[in-house]
Amino acid sequence: MERLIEYGSVDAIPYYNCSVKSQNEWLATGVKRPWLGYPITVFGVFVELLYLPILYIIFKSNLIKMSCYKIMVLLAFTDMTATACSCLITGPLLIIGSVFCVYPTFTYIAGGFAIATWCMSCSVTTSLFLNRVISVAFHGLKDTFERKLAYICIVLCVFYGNFVLFLTPVVCFNSEWLIWLPDPLSELKPSPEAANYYRNSVQAWNNWIFVTCMVVLFTLYCGLIKKISMGQKSKAAKSIFIQCCIICFFNTVIALVYNALNIITPSYWMLLLCQFCWSVNHGSPALIYITMNATVKREFKKMLLGGQKRIGSINTTLQVSITHMSTH
Repeated sequence: MERLIEYGSVDAIPYYNCSVKSQNEWLATGVKRPWLGYPITVFGVFVELLYLPILYIIFKSNLIKMSCYKIMVLLAFTDMTATACSCLITGPLLIIGSVFCVYPTFTYIAGGFAIATWCMSCSVTTSLFLNRVISVAFHGLKDTFERKLAYICIVLCVFYGNFVLFLTPVVCFNSEWLIWLPDPLSELKPSPEAANYYRNSVQAWNNWIFVTCMVVLFTLYCGLIKKISMGQKSKAAKSIFIQCCIICFFNTVIALVYNALNIITPSYWMLLLCQFCWSVNHGSPALIYITMNATVKREFKKMLLGGQKRIGSINTTLQVSITHMSTH
């Protein structure tokens, strides 16, 4: 994004000039995919509306006092912004078959937020998993250590998201490729100089580090839960395991496919899977909160069915702490 500020317009940025073709000619290079665009858009609207009562429940209850829910609120706002990029913007662009040079300024700015919210979402998800591991492994230090660490993680995640937004290259949508690419494909002839100008090393490192951290934390968390449950197949342990599997699958697929773009040309089904995972990924926490988080699920039913609203007090036992855990 700093390049847009530096040069004043997208067309003035080196290797982003679209003057070689008219807008109609650029539009002809795209591929209209309404069969994918409409469902993505509808899903995005549904997710954005679903987050509103979830945030209301968290803030109106004692849940916000828990350190993990402070991180979850940041994750919710991050995912709502990311959903706007992955669904509410990507969907219409797929419907009309857009490429970067059809709406260069809009696509450039949207691409900045798309890459920033993805990287920030990775950091917040990692922080949430780390918070849960510490909460289970060092439950006695909850009041003295876990809360301070949560605030530190929140500050670092916000800083990291803004760093990616303003100081790293953006990604550009291309309907033919189904996804957002580092290369706007505005040059008639590819060149090593242009490829180097588009490369976002921060994103590549973010993806590899994220996948590594998730595997390590996922293994530690499942091991701790298994140890605490003493081999019993409790509903809480089973619920958490399912949540972790869902989250790890979507995030890992996205990270690996985007990193693979620097090495190989992925097949059509891989690109389609990546776009699907990216769209669903940022909406999955909302669905998890509604279906697997005991407190949010209960209060959400009360909001839908009516009746007296009463937020139950939060039990401080380890079992309830585990049950309340919801991750990205």
